[in-house]
Amino acid sequence: MKKVMVIGAVMLVAACGPKPSAQVEKVEICTEVGDYGMLVDAIEITVANPRSIKGLTAADFDLVNNTSGAFVDAATGKSPEAYEDDGIVVSRKGNVLRIEAKPFGKNGKMEGFFKRLPWELQCALDSALNVTPDKVSAEHIAVLDDCIHGEFSFGGLTREYMLHLPKDANGKVIENVPLLVWQIGGGEYDKDMMTVATANRCLVSLAKEGVPCAALVFALANPNYSYSASLFPEKIELIDRNNALQMAFIDTLIADGKVDGDRLFCAGASSGGGCTMRFMMQFADRFKAAIPCCAMDPIVPIHQVEEKYPGQFTDDVEKVWKGTCVYKWNGADMVLEPMDVEAFVKLPMYFVHAATDRTCKVASTYAYSEARKRLGAQDDKVLIYSDEDLVKWGVSPFMAHFSWVPLLDDYSEGSPMSWMIAQF
Repeated sequence: MKKVMVIGAVMLVAACGPKPSAQVEKVEICTEVGDYGMLVDAIEITVANPRSIKGLTAADFDLVNNTSGAFVDAATGKSPEAYEDDGIVVSRKGNVLRIEAKPFGKNGKMEGFFKRLPWELQCALDSALNVTPDKVSAEHIAVLDDCIHGEFSFGGLTREYMLHLPKDANGKVIENVPLLVWQIGGGEYDKDMMTVATANRCLVSLAKEGVPCAALVFALANPNYSYSASLFPEKIELIDRNNALQMAFIDTLIADGKVDGDRLFCAGASSGGGCTMRFMMQFADRFKAAIPCCAMDPIVPIHQVEEKYPGQFTDDVEKVWKGTCVYKWNGADMVLEPMDVEAFVKLPMYFVHAATDRTCKVASTYAYSEARKRLGAQDDKVLIYSDEDLVKWGVSPFMAHFSWVPLLDDYSEGSPMSWMIAQF
């Protein structure tokens, strides 16, 4: 009898003995678009044997080189260090182990200006569960994975687009919502659609705030758009042709009942800020409001020239707007026509810029807003960020051009985004 009991005990130990080392079948990450690149929210590890991950807790894991991804730490003014508290939460469903954490930069920790130290998930109990970026087999991107990705042709051009349509609690697309169309910056011209969609939070900002508004962005090709583009008719004609294509696509969304044609909004940064201005020069009567951010100069030369006298830029802009200054589609081609000044100044704009922007100097915002005021605009607003303001949003003064970061992140009362939403 005693012998049988011993055998039984041995069998019991064999059945419930040491947990086997995990045999990892795949590693997937859940990410979101951040201000300075992609952020990792969670890591999912699928293993062959569910027993190998049973009982694991947050205390068994550590993340290395996981920073906010920002240029600077708002508290220290220096490059961000790895989080002291990783915010790890561990859950298990069958043979899938999910490790959620405080969102961290997918590109790892910045070391100087050019070096990146890759992030790593470490498991103290089983090194087989350690994860480095090279082990990731799939990525799931919040909001973007749910966007519509397609192509649209108009006026001799074909462009790719991504469109976010908000859904209700049951996953059904909400009809006739407002639309924000975002104009991309020069750094995204002639790039693939995913580069455009992840360059900043233009497609995800409203969605992450839970605001039921559609968001649209096109991958544009303006290889010849540069400073003082206004001196070259072929350059501004291409800008206006791209905008005409976008408006034609928006008309299809209106016709299909996807967006409300009386609640159209436009915003963009850098070259996109300049394109926003030209878009409103063409279609001011179609939009409810616009937010030009750190705008370029496709109206008159501003950024690489000096004023001959105080107020020259404003004088130059005003003169252009009073003349034959915008290309419009006449059904067969783009033709130069006068601007509808009355509709243009009636459309409210919220100008955003950083005082020390070295790429697109703040003089453009002052010139555009002042010229509009001279022509009769009464509802415009201007927000100029100081270096101290930028640091609060993780933007180094050295990168003061990035004023679209606080623009797309700030929904506090009086902010440009709250101003726009109030007009929904």
